[in-house]
Parts: sequence; structure tokens; C-alpha cells
Amino acid sequence: MRKFIFVIRYALRRMTRDAIKSLILILVAMSFTILISEISYSLEKQYKKMNEAYASIEVEGFLTQKDGSEAKVYSKYIKMFDQSLGEYKAYVKDICLKRSVNYIPSENYILQDGEQYPSVIGISRTKADINLLPISGVAIEYFENYDESVYMTNSNVCIVSSTLADGTLSGAVRVDEDGFISIYAYVEIATRDMVKIPLKLKVIGTYTNGDKDIYCPWPVIVETLNTVLMGDLYSEGLKFTMNDNTLIDEFKEKASQIFVPTGYMGADKDKTMQYSLTLKDDLLIQTITPLTKNISMLEKVKPVIFILSAAIGFIACMLFIRNRKPEFANMRSLGTSKGLVFTEAIFEQLLFGITGTLIGIGIYFIFHGSKAQFIAQDILIFIACYLAGATIAVINITRINVMKIMKSNE
Repeated sequence: MRKFIFVIRYALRRMTRDAIKSLILILVAMSFTILISEISYSLEKQYKKMNEAYASIEVEGFLTQKDGSEAKVYSKYIKMFDQSLGEYKAYVKDICLKRSVNYIPSENYILQDGEQYPSVIGISRTKADINLLPISGVAIEYFENYDESVYMTNSNVCIVSSTLADGTLSGAVRVDEDGFISIYAYVEIATRDMVKIPLKLKVIGTYTNGDKDIYCPWPVIVETLNTVLMGDLYSEGLKFTMNDNTLIDEFKEKASQIFVPTGYMGADKDKTMQYSLTLKDDLLIQTITPLTKNISMLEKVKPVIFILSAAIGFIACMLFIRNRKPEFANMRSLGTSKGLVFTEAIFEQLLFGITGTLIGIGIYFIFHGSKAQFIAQDILIFIACYLAGATIAVINITRINVMKIMKSNE
């Protein structure tokens, strides 16, 4: 205990005796602390911005023909994107499927000259049809207890245009007093005959700027067509949203084994049906690329700063104690052990380093206020590097030959 008190008193005495040198060493440690704190702070900001970009920027993808035109996407490929069983389930969400079928408002309805068949359209999400998007000036209003999630159920429900719902649209099907509409899906079968399939749907909402088209859940259309069609059912295109943008590169690599980019002119990768897969990730790339470069640069700078910390610790320590060999020799000749001399010298450097570090941390927090982020790990690495350099210098200085120094002073 007495030795420990001796070390503290001696170190404090030396610091006050060589106040200017002591202040310089404290300022050095303080400057490096502020520098490493600023680098760590900048890194954390860049990582935060990157994470926010990955989380907030929506990346959509879709399947088309190789030339970019709309494709009929068959069940084999729809299943690949299925969110419960598909091989891409970990990467995608909000799968958008769509299938349009002509309908007539009554079994014996005869189309008038110039009149076109309206459509009953099965969708898995409203995003599956551009005519339901806000960009088309459309607003959807669901009745109480209903929302968009209904499109992935097999409930016999639908939304209709507001003009159809209020009965002001001529030649359109009418909504009965119980809120249902009854129509006939008009489907061409393999023999090229037209068949009429009755459908009764409960109206659960309306959309603006529409006409006679009716939107119902995707499974309802699938079940309806399965009653008369034996072939593989298809969707008029397939859209999806990336579930986790950090996995985009992994998804691209996996998907490239089957799908090709739009405009691809090489040999088909899939002998069944060659689709093009497009990801609308331009905004994400534009946002992430500069952040990635900044992070890479800062990550490279940090090790350099740590190495410089060790070098500065060595140089600063050498400058502070290089002329103290006679002092250390006198201590040894008076019976102070070599270990105690070393402990005293290294404790001085520890005191300088910690004092400078604490002042640097204080200035850093004053400057950044509540936004400051204390990266304890980086500060500890800096102190360790600084002291490592100082320790080498102390070992070099305290490894003295007492008799040789005494003779040189005679």
C-alpha cells in the first residue's frame, strides 16, 4: 500500500514540476480522443443512414417477357414466390397477382353494338392493377371491418366503382338491397365455346374514377376458372416487394439461375418458360453507394489512427522521460526496485493518457450534445494503443545500468 501511495505522490509531483510537458502530453491524448470519437461518430451516422435507407426505400420487382412486355406467369413460377412455401419466401413479400375475366350482368345479356365486355378481376393486392393506384387518381374506401387483406382470402367479396355502387351507371349490374351483386363470368374453354359461370359477390367497398370493372380476391377467380379450365392457370404478370433490402444481392444471385435481365439476348436459362426479372432498386443503389464508400474509408482510417496512437504514445513518452535516466539511477541506488521505477514511470503516462482522454470525451459530448454517441470500445482501444507505445518507451528508458550512469556523472 505504501508503494502504491509513493507511486501516486511521485507521479503527481513530477507532473506539477514539468507542468508544460505534462500539459502537452495531456493535450496529445485529448486530441487523439476527440479524433477517434469523431471518426466513430461519423461511422455510426453513416451506418444509421444506411440502415434507414434499407428500411425505408421500397424496392419492387416484377416478371415480364424478355423484351419487357407483360407476361402470363404460370403456377410453377407463382409458387416460387409463395410466401409460405416458395424458394424465394425469405426475400419477398406483398406478392401481386392478377387475372381478368369477362363478365355479363345477367345470363341472357346481349352485348350492344360497340359495347365491350366488362371485367371481373381477381387480385392479391390493389398494387396488382395500376388502375387502382393513387397515381391513377383513384381512392378506395372499404366498408367497416374490411381492408386490403381480404384479397388473399377465398371470400366471395368485391369492390366496385362508386358510380356502379350508387346505380347511376347505365347498363351495369345492380347492387341488391343486401349489398350483393350477381354476375356471370364469361369464359372461353378449350373447345372455344363460351361458358357462363354464376358469381355472387358481396360489395365491401368502392373505388373512384371507375366504370363497370369489379375487383375480387385472387383465390375467388382461381376457384371460378378451375371449374371449367383444365390447363395451368396463369397470372397477368407478377409483382412483389423486397422483404429485406440487405438481401438484394443474395436474391439476385439466386434468381439469376432461372431468370434473365430485361433485353437479354443469350440462350434461355429456363427451358420451360424464360422470364425476365427486374428490380427497381435504382434509388436504393444511389442512396447506398456513397454511404458504403464513406464507411469503407472511415473503416480504413480507424486502424491507422490506432497505430498512430501507439507511435505517439511512444514518442511523447520518450520526450518526457528521456532526460530522467540519472533520476532513475539515483532511485535505484537508494534501493528502489526496478519494478517500482517502471511502475512509477508508466503510472505517469497512464495518468496523462486517462486525463487527456476524459477531457477529450468531455469536449466531444459538449460539441455534439444529445446526439453524441459514446463508443467505449474504440476509446479503450485507443488508450491501449497509446499505453502500449508508452510502455515500450518506459521499458527502454528504465532498463538502465546504474553504475554506468553514476560514472558518467562524476
